[in-house]
Amino acid sequence: MKFKGIRIYIVLASVAATLAVLLTIQFIHQKYNIEKPLFKLYSQTKLVKGVKIQENEKTVKVILEVEKTENLRKTYRDLTSYTEQVMGNTEFDIELRDNRTRELEEAYYQSQFVIYEALAKGDFTKMADVIRLNAEKVGAQARVFIDRDYIYVQFVKGKHYLYEIVPRTNPDQGTMADRTGSGLR
Repeated sequence: MKFKGIRIYIVLASVAATLAVLLTIQFIHQKYNIEKPLFKLYSQTKLVKGVKIQENEKTVKVILEVEKTENLRKTYRDLTSYTEQVMGNTEFDIELRDNRTRELEEAYYQSQFVIYEALAKGDFTKMADVIRLNAEKVGAQARVFIDRDYIYVQFVKGKHYLYEIVPRTNPDQGTMADRTGSGLR
């Protein structure tokens, strides 16, 4: 079939072949320049069970299925450091997949209010106490860690665990503590 002297099936075949080559190159790049090096670094920690990569135009999302840890803050910072080694200047987000239950989710849900109140007012001691009480209500243990960038909340009950990492920063306005004049430094 021709249209003004151009064979349409040749044009379509060329476009399809080009698309296939580009997708193959992207797959190879992701597999050998991102996934394999990341998994090699993560496997040294014995905390990562699985890695999944999702790329879009702006960032790379690294989804990690993680084991139970004693110190969520240290684990997250280590995993972030390993990811930075591989990703270089590429922007990325890390998402941790845990082994949560509905009970642990409910304890975290009840804790969200005091977490965001602490971000606004700087009362982190009260926040930690309320989080521990919410965990005890469902028979779990809670640990809370804080640094300049995040609040790390972990609930553990038997073989199940929930990890939540709450940013202390608002990209448009700096840290919550900077805006309120309180908080940890």
